[in-house]
Amino acid sequence: MTSDLTKRIAQLRDQLGDGGLRVVDFLALHPTEASVFSAREIADRAGVSDATVVRTVKQLGYSGLAEMRRAAAAMLNPVRDPEQTLAEHLVRSDDGGRLLDRIGLDAAQLARALPRAVPAEVFETATRILADAGHALIVGYGSAQPVADALALGLRRIGRTASATSLTGYNFADELGQLSAASALVLVAPLRHVREHDVAISEAARAGCPVVVITEVLASHFADRVETILVTPSTENTLTGPPVVQLMLVDALLLAVAATDPDRALEGWRTTNRLRTEIVGGNMDVPLNRSNAARVTRAQPDATRGR
Repeated sequence: MTSDLTKRIAQLRDQLGDGGLRVVDFLALHPTEASVFSAREIADRAGVSDATVVRTVKQLGYSGLAEMRRAAAAMLNPVRDPEQTLAEHLVRSDDGGRLLDRIGLDAAQLARALPRAVPAEVFETATRILADAGHALIVGYGSAQPVADALALGLRRIGRTASATSLTGYNFADELGQLSAASALVLVAPLRHVREHDVAISEAARAGCPVVVITEVLASHFADRVETILVTPSTENTLTGPPVVQLMLVDALLLAVAATDPDRALEGWRTTNRLRTEIVGGNMDVPLNRSNAARVTRAQPDATRGR
């Protein structure tokens, strides 16, 4: 499961001021340093005072720096067991009639937390990398695969060249062979760190290709090896999973990239719509006609009786 420190940060974020947020962002993104740094060293890196560091540590519920350091060390190898997560969700969702309400509230909470979790400068760096790329390769495994697919498809529709992959092992080598200095590599890795991620980052470094990581708990695993890391809000205590908030982030990135070159984005959609029309020979959607729909609805019971 996600570390105790990650939980506490997620629960406290909305109550912190700017200084406190800088401290917890440093702790979340740099647990290796946080596990050994003094209050002064953390303060220097976070751009706050010693007193702010000590106060924030206390707000997180720790007795002092020593206890916080132990919690930071525990962050270095986070593992969230899917079976245990499901068991906890089943316990918390015993009122089935209110389940949609609960999930909706959780999703709204994540949406509110997203802008604070991703600093503007980090978002702008990711946007620039995607906008400048001649080709973007987006990698996502398991539940991250639909997020990778959505980002690649969205980029193509606004006139960019992009592809998504969930290949592993030997087959992944063919995907990495596409990387060049004109590429961008995006790793959607919310919870699990696998060998393919490390090989991809190493290959991107050899090719001179910038790397963007989208994650929830693995920032410390990739820190100092990639250009930018977008850390999404914790889903530890929500019934919704990481893809919900990551897809919100993808929508924002796509709109931001499109805004860097609106003419190119609009032309991309014109091309898509033109090709759709040529392929189907007209409108691909069934025309919406309320009177026809009403007749079909009324006719259904009779059709059922006739079977």
